[in-house]
Formats: sequence, structure tokens, C-alpha cells
Amino acid sequence: MAGISIFVFLVAIVIAVWIARDLSRPLRQIVSFTQAVASGDYRNQLPQQTQIVEVNELVNVTNELSRQLSKNQALRERLSSDIAHELRTPLTTIQGSLEAMIDGIWPIDEARLVSLNDEIIRLTHLINNIENIASIEHREDKLIKVDTDLSKLIQQVLNNFQSNLEEKRITLDYQTEKIIVAIDPNKINQVITNLLSNAIKFTQTKGKIIIKLKRVADNVVLTIEDNGSGIAEKDVPHVFDHFYMADPARNRQQGGQGIGLAIVKAIVVAHGGSVSVDSELGVGTIFTVKLPLNN
Repeated sequence: MAGISIFVFLVAIVIAVWIARDLSRPLRQIVSFTQAVASGDYRNQLPQQTQIVEVNELVNVTNELSRQLSKNQALRERLSSDIAHELRTPLTTIQGSLEAMIDGIWPIDEARLVSLNDEIIRLTHLINNIENIASIEHREDKLIKVDTDLSKLIQQVLNNFQSNLEEKRITLDYQTEKIIVAIDPNKINQVITNLLSNAIKFTQTKGKIIIKLKRVADNVVLTIEDNGSGIAEKDVPHVFDHFYMADPARNRQQGGQGIGLAIVKAIVVAHGGSVSVDSELGVGTIFTVKLPLNN
């Protein structure tokens, strides 16, 4: 009997050692891998073949974490590059103009000073927008929600654009109902302003803009539709990206900086909502904003 007990004990030790060795090897790999990730190396992935289900799950989660960190790093690098490019353009213009006036190549007149001032205003506006979207996305800019009549808020924004609509002789079709929803009115005002500004900017003279506000299930849905130039299919997935412009030359000519729609998305997401776009080049564009009623 004692011999059987000793045999069972020895078998148990052998199994324990085998399990410990089989478990410790992938764990050591995971530790080494996470140390590399912590230092910013996202190039490698852990092998996923082990005989332990829990370890496989840990490997999968660790690999996914590495992929997401790599993706975020690429986005940060691209954003830094985009910001540098956007800041460099007006600064180069200002520097070149000032040097030409200092060297006596250009006369110092009112028109050139006004042009320089316009570039400085554009630069200031860009920096403010960058700060704005950063604070919203990092939840540093707290929402101040109050019960708001969204239809009245839309009407207030429309009043501000009345002269722009009349100048381009754009027909406005406004279909709404009274809907009270808990929102930050200043932030949602900016959402409506940015979307309506875009619609007016890219709608031709004598075009048409349709604004609809309605309840759909537990959401309030706002759509802003125009029959303007539309967006190419390849550009549609990127319209909410920071500094993305489907037609950079035309957009900058009209004062665009490629950040307005990114701000729209950041604000809407902060409210627990969503924003989407449906567009066809040469036909028009529809932006749809959904906000939860019970927010």
C-alpha cells in the first residue's frame, strides 16, 4: 500500500513539473513580449499554439493589445505630422511676406497687412480647434447638460446662417418637431454649425438643403442633406478623420482646415450618440446625427 502511495506521489510530482514547465515557458514569453511592448516595440506577435486554453486566451488578448497600441501609435504619428503641416503653411506665408516687406521687395501697405492678419486669424482658429478636439476626446472638457429644445437650438443656428443662405440663394426645407433632450447646448450648437456650414459651403448657388429632426425609438435623429458636390466613395470613410480633406485645394480655398467634422464626431460620441455620412459625388451628402433621448 505504501508502495502505491509513493508511486502516485511520484507520478503527481512528474505531472506537476510537466505542467509547470509547459505553463512557465509561454508565461516567460508573455513577460518578455509585454516588456518589449512597454518600451514601444509593437513589431512582433506571440505564438498562439499552447495546450492550455487560459494561456491561449491570454496570448490572444496580449497580441490584440499590441495591435491596438501599434495602431494608436501610427495615428499619433500621423496626427503630429498633420498638425505640423497645417501649422507650417500659414507660418511660411507670414514669414515670406514679412521678409519681403523687410527687404523692400514688397511695399508695406494695408492690403498686405490685412492678408497677414487673415493668416494669423486662421492660425489662431486652427490652434483653438486642435485644443478643442483634444479636450473633448480626452474628456477634459466636461459636458454641461441641460434639458434643451433641440428644434429651437437648430433655429438659432439657422438664423446665424441666414445671410449665407440668401447670398447663394439656397432653398431651405426645415422639417422638425419639438424635442426636449438633455445635451450640452453649446457643444451641440457647434455640431449643427459645423454641419450646416459644410452643407452651405459645398452646395452650389440655387441649391437645396433639407434639415429633419425627429424621434426614432429611444433616439433623436437629426439629418442635414444637401444637393451639393458630394464626396467621392473612397473619401467617405475618412471624412471624420483629423485634418482629412477630400479636396484639399478647394477646401483650403474656402477656409477649411479638415478638423470641423472630427470635432462633430468627438462631441456627438461624448454625448453617447453617433454620426454617419451618406454621399455620392455630384449628387449630394446626408449627415445623420443620433443622440439618445434618455441621456
